[in-house]
Amino acid sequence: MQKKVLESLYNQGGLTLFAISDEETLPKDALKKFALALNAGARFIVIDFTGKHPLEGNAPFLATDLSQKVFTTEEIEKISSSFDDDRSLTFTGSKPLPSSDTQFRTLYHNIKILEKIAPQVIGIISTEQVENVGKLVAMARLLIVHVTPISMKSAASFIEDVKEAQKIEILWLSKELPARRSYPRARKAIRKNASATKEAFALDFQKKPEDLAKIVKKLHKISILTKNPLDGFPRIIRNLFPLLLIVVIIAPFLFVTDIDRSDSNLRDRIQERNQLSVAPSFEYTFDGTENMQRIARYAIGRFDAIITNEKMIKNYVAKTLEENGFGVTSWEKGNLNIPPKGTSIRFSRPDEIKRPASADTIGAAWKYWTSVISDSIAYLTEFYHENATPTQRKHNGIDVASRQGARILAPFGAKAWTSRDERGGVIIALVRKEDVILFMHCDKLLYLNGQEVMPGDPIATVGTTGHTTGPHAHIVTGLVSKKGKKRIGNVRYDVIDPIKWFYKFKPTSK
Repeated sequence: MQKKVLESLYNQGGLTLFAISDEETLPKDALKKFALALNAGARFIVIDFTGKHPLEGNAPFLATDLSQKVFTTEEIEKISSSFDDDRSLTFTGSKPLPSSDTQFRTLYHNIKILEKIAPQVIGIISTEQVENVGKLVAMARLLIVHVTPISMKSAASFIEDVKEAQKIEILWLSKELPARRSYPRARKAIRKNASATKEAFALDFQKKPEDLAKIVKKLHKISILTKNPLDGFPRIIRNLFPLLLIVVIIAPFLFVTDIDRSDSNLRDRIQERNQLSVAPSFEYTFDGTENMQRIARYAIGRFDAIITNEKMIKNYVAKTLEENGFGVTSWEKGNLNIPPKGTSIRFSRPDEIKRPASADTIGAAWKYWTSVISDSIAYLTEFYHENATPTQRKHNGIDVASRQGARILAPFGAKAWTSRDERGGVIIALVRKEDVILFMHCDKLLYLNGQEVMPGDPIATVGTTGHTTGPHAHIVTGLVSKKGKKRIGNVRYDVIDPIKWFYKFKPTSK
């Protein structure tokens, strides 16, 4: 990745979480100096998600409001004009942590709005907050854990219990690491940044918060590079080009193989989806972390090709629980039902939901688009809308919800082109002679510009880059045209509805 591009991505902003025990005193002065240094002296925003530490709030809204509604333009202007003399703005209040998916989506959007006012946002969380904190941690670029002898156990337990904390960059502000036997996952996650941890501990955060900001900035950039690793790869190729050229010339003589050009990954999956979709029910065994609402969205979509709403899900989950001999409030946690590990539940066709006439037409395309994601529980969350209406926004593709990191498989052989922008995040496109498909919001790219892709090849992984409320692939389809309004790589195209694209090209597994 070029240095200027990396700096630009860093300057777009990000959320840094600062975890501290309830038993400790928050180093407020050091925190302010740290935040100022992180923002290069510009104004900064602090959000106290603990509801316990005595921070003085000066924001025109409470921290709780951040998850209740997306701020209007007038409210944003009010926030922007509320910074105090030391260029800080602090959101405080009791019970500020969201508890539902909807609230977390709202919080995510508002944090992105705040990052435009003050790019580097600092969030304060408690190491005693384990429930409902995972999604907040997943939003962050970096988790800084303030550790003292008193808070060692609670800090280690927090990382051990919150799986999202194990996936992001962690800066552990202590020379002592958690015990290997008691906290194996936490220890492994912390050791990923062992050198930065050692450097940070040596400088003493409370005495030299500005120096800590320099280390944090490095880790932010590491986080960006981890999610966008391929920009630096061409440089390695250039450096090793002579050696690679020799290997390419000799390899065919050393390893003679037949290339299987069939798209077996897609063929088997489509066949399986076709068989399952006509079955009256299916059984799902839960792993102890999956919620029924997600499986319900998948089930309704698979049976009837419907984009679900909250009312549909609530009624369908209640009926499914009753049909399986459970109470409608079984395993409730917030607004979700999370069955214990090993629990098997049968999901039947939702006869109480009126099946639209378009279901038969859309059904085949639905199965096709969900089959290009290597996630057995993938489902559509939004269709293509050419124009905005009073009830729906303009949407130039379809959204397929999936687990973070699921592989996106090439539905056909083509040439790959990659791109990045603010809304679409990390993008990969497959271009053929007549048409093009783009997959947006990717996490990692598995192909470079100009490479030939074979059917069924993994080309990227599902992520949350760009403007998104959760892991999904935004899929755009287009027809190649010399006068096309859109462009990817060296190809121009015009966007069409992915459902129409499916029936125009009638893709099969062959």
